[in-house]
This record gives sequence, structure tokens and C-alpha cells, in this order.
Amino acid sequence: MYILTIAIPTYNRAAKVKRLLNVINDEIFNLQLQDRVAVIVSDNASTDTTPAAVSGFLNSNINIKYYRQPENLGFDGNIKFLYTKAETSYVWFMADDDLPLKSAIANVVKTLEMYNPDVLLFSFIQPPGSSVRQFDYPEPARLVSAPISVIEHVLRYTKISIFVTRKISFNSSQWQALDENLGDGWYYISLAFSVLEASPNLQLAIISEPLATCDDDYFTITTSPEGLLRMDRAVHHPFVLKYTPGLLKFYKDKGYYTAIQFAFAVKCGSLLPEYIEEYNKFIKDLECRICTLLRRPRSLLQFMALKLRIARLWPRIRPVVRLIQPLSVSRNSREAIGK
Repeated sequence: MYILTIAIPTYNRAAKVKRLLNVINDEIFNLQLQDRVAVIVSDNASTDTTPAAVSGFLNSNINIKYYRQPENLGFDGNIKFLYTKAETSYVWFMADDDLPLKSAIANVVKTLEMYNPDVLLFSFIQPPGSSVRQFDYPEPARLVSAPISVIEHVLRYTKISIFVTRKISFNSSQWQALDENLGDGWYYISLAFSVLEASPNLQLAIISEPLATCDDDYFTITTSPEGLLRMDRAVHHPFVLKYTPGLLKFYKDKGYYTAIQFAFAVKCGSLLPEYIEEYNKFIKDLECRICTLLRRPRSLLQFMALKLRIARLWPRIRPVVRLIQPLSVSRNSREAIGK
């Protein structure tokens, strides 16, 4: 009996999605999970050879379905489509440029069957070779049911490929609330919160062991700066606002800082965006929130460097930042949750 769907949104990444499907196919077959795990690929109207790359798996030993969208639904639209098409108890969203580690699929299935959580999270390796764990608990799986702690864990590391979410049938009002966040890039977070909100016995499961990793060119990004700026949409959900209303203001500021940081890294050459024009326009239009910037001098200097087009001079600016960094006000999400 199928329990899990691995749902893969993809766009113009034929080689990457083929590599991912090879790994998934081998894992499912070798671990004899053919009757437990299904796969869905939703191609967001790719213009490359993605259809040919996926077609080779359609007659394989695993249950795989391929949908080619007639037009680009956007990232969030594709996530919604995948969720609605899944016919299993759980949906594991997997980015086409990420990879599950050996035995990860079996570990996820085992944990779902053992604990029956509403949402499952796990640690992720980025960059390749990193030993950092986003979740570091001694037991194989940590179970969390206190709402505030659940929210903190969901928001601790918002990498789509670590989210395994229960599949439920939302009513029209629940879908309407969810769809208010379509287009901001955080729909999978909203889905998780909606599932948690609807649960009669709230339970989040966390596996500390890393179960997936990024690929070697993780520094090439598709992340939208506008999506980062609207990071507060990830917490603009009734479930979050009910228990942690202070997070909304915190994430509005965090989104502003993070968008500046990403744009700065792009201009320094540390990150390579697939669409540089998007970042150029974002920098040009980026507003100056002086009160917010004064609370974080590092971000203020990065903002000024972006506006003055001198970001590549960062090695010379960095010593100044180190001198004034202690003056900044340190904040983190746990403090915000406690408000």
C-alpha cells in the first residue's frame, strides 16, 4: 500500500531531474519500496529536453507519473498542483537540483509509519560535505506537539526538500486561505502550517540525521529577491499568528535583511543567479528602510554598497564592518517567538 509520494517540481533542468530520478529509481528498487513510494514530476512548461529526460523512466519498475504544464504555473502553482495530484498519505517535495542520500527514502517511510506525524522534517547537507545539522537531537526522531515549538522547528530551515507533509482534503475556505500566499515562493510552508492547523492531534516529527543534499553548483540560484523580501508571507498564516504574532514583524525585517544579503552576494560573485536582470531591477528599486538598517550596521553597509555599485570592494570594506558589528542589535527567531 502506497504511503508516500515524492513530488518533484521542475523547469528547464533536464540533466538535473534525470539525475534525481536515477537516484530515486535505484533507491526504490533496491530497497523494495515499489509498493510504498510513488513519484510525480510536474514540468512547468520547460523549453529544454525535460520531456525526453523523464520519458525514459515512465516504463521503469517504479510508479511514476509525469505532467507537462501547458504554461508556466510559477513555483507555488507547481507546488499546489503536485500536492493536489498526490494520491498517498504523505507528500515529500524534492527540488530537482537536490538528492536524497542512501537509504533516506526508507528512513522517511519507516518514520511515517512509526509515528504518523502531520509534518516530517530532517537535516540537510549544504554545502556538500558540511557536517552541520539543522536539527541535532540524540534520538532517531524527535516528536514535537507544543504549537510554539512546532512553529519554531518548521521555520528553522526552510529548504523545500526537507518537507514531508500529510496529504489532506482541504475545504474551500482552507484553500482560499492557502491561495492568498500563491506567488510569494513560500506555498510549501503555508501547506505545512495548514496541515498542522487542521490536525486534531498536532504532531511534528524531526529526524536529525541528514537525509538529502544539494549538488555541487548550489551557488547557482533561482531564488527570487522579491520572494526573499516577502519572507513574512511564510508566517502570515492563522496558525502562526494565533500562537506567535510577534513573528510577523520579525520576518518582515528578516526578509529585508536576507534580500539585501543575497543581492550583495550576487554582486560580489559569491552567488550566481539564473536571472541576473531580476537582481539588477531589485537593487534599483530597493527602498531604504533607515530605521531597520540602523539596527543592523552590516546590512546598512551592504545596502549602501549595492546602491553605490561598489559591492565588489567588499574585501576592503570588511574590516570596517568587523569594527562596528558589535554595535548591532542581535536578534533571532527564538527571541521573536518568545514575544
